[in-house]
Amino acid sequence: MSGAKIAQLRHLARRYREMGTPVKSEADDSACARSHLTDAEMMLWSTMDVRDRRHAVIVTKRFLALVPHATRAECAAALLHDVGKAQSSLGRTGRVLATLFGGVTSSFRTYLQHEELGARAVAGIGGDPRTVALIRGSVDDDVMHALRDADDV
Repeated sequence: MSGAKIAQLRHLARRYREMGTPVKSEADDSACARSHLTDAEMMLWSTMDVRDRRHAVIVTKRFLALVPHATRAECAAALLHDVGKAQSSLGRTGRVLATLFGGVTSSFRTYLQHEELGARAVAGIGGDPRTVALIRGSVDDDVMHALRDADDV
């Protein structure tokens, strides 16, 4: 098994465990999101599962530790990086199965396309092009690498 596959499995195991932890601070998470998102972005953020919103806040805090002078658009990307996952309606087990087995069902395919779907959703509300590019993963710069590192919870 390749090193990349092992790293992916470790990431899945951590995310699976994280998604099983009860969220105790929804108000704090919303306040964090509100401080970085426009009203339209906040509406998108609220479509995410409560555990995905918690994860987004954790990623954003880690991201800001790596990039303390991040722009509002870059912080929005951290908060919205998984917004496309809401379209798949998969729970935590389904998400792991989709990652392991690929797009064998339409829900799995939707989940696997979450970056593109999220980028389209943000673009559709007039989101900042920088936010859209970071969510899509279509840039290769230090901020994108920091966002990926922060997401490796």
